Amino acid sequence: MFKNMNKLVKTASIGLVASAIIGSNAIAANWSSTKVEGLYGYDYKRGPGFSEVNEGILTLANASGFDWGDTFVFIDTTNVDDVDGTGGAHMEFSGRYNFHKGTKDGAIKGFFGIVQADITSNRFTQKITKMAGLSVDWNMPGMRFFKTHLQYRDDPTLDGTSVQFNLVWNKGFKVGEQDFSFEGFLDYTTSEGTTVSNTLAQPQLLWHANKSLAIGIEYQYWKNRLGVDGINESSPQVMVRWTF
Repeated sequence: MFKNMNKLVKTASIGLVASAIIGSNAIAANWSSTKVEGLYGYDYKRGPGFSEVNEGILTLANASGFDWGDTFVFIDTTNVDDVDGTGGAHMEFSGRYNFHKGTKDGAIKGFFGIVQADITSNRFTQKITKMAGLSVDWNMPGMRFFKTHLQYRDDPTLDGTSVQFNLVWNKGFKVGEQDFSFEGFLDYTTSEGTTVSNTLAQPQLLWHANKSLAIGIEYQYWKNRLGVDGINESSPQVMVRWTF
């Protein structure tokens, strides 16, 4: 009982930290967008021995812009009623400093320095993975944004270091009078310690009922999940999003 309570407290603490960051960012920022997402997915390789399980995920995320650059923070809480099994929390916080602005008509909108912290708390691990590197915003016709990051990565539970490449995109479009978006990210991480390189992609297709409510699907593909050779995750997910 007390073991479960400790895990729940750790998960709640991460959530409170994320909420505090989001609240302070929203107050101080030139612009800020906060969203809450509920997802339910199938065939995650997260059970005992990487067996397939179905899970519910609650996500709280915020993006904020400042004179000096921008920040992004999110927290995923997964099956919090199953802290001895697949339940847990994962939070990521990144800040980017804009040291060069591109031209309106050029290929590049801006160059950034980026730092990032990934915090994970579950039955298997409690860790903070540190990252730092460079980021570029690209001018892509028809895209709301198109970003790439290249970062040095240090997982404290593994020997050595790795490199992570990130691609993040968002494209809005219409079908008749209805608003849709195609968005998501792709991460490629090189090997570190005993792990092998892995690729994680999460494309989303959303119908925007209004400025706040969006409903759609997300597909998660993770080749060599968590750097474990041969463990590949293919998980369709249904999702509902509310944007503030």
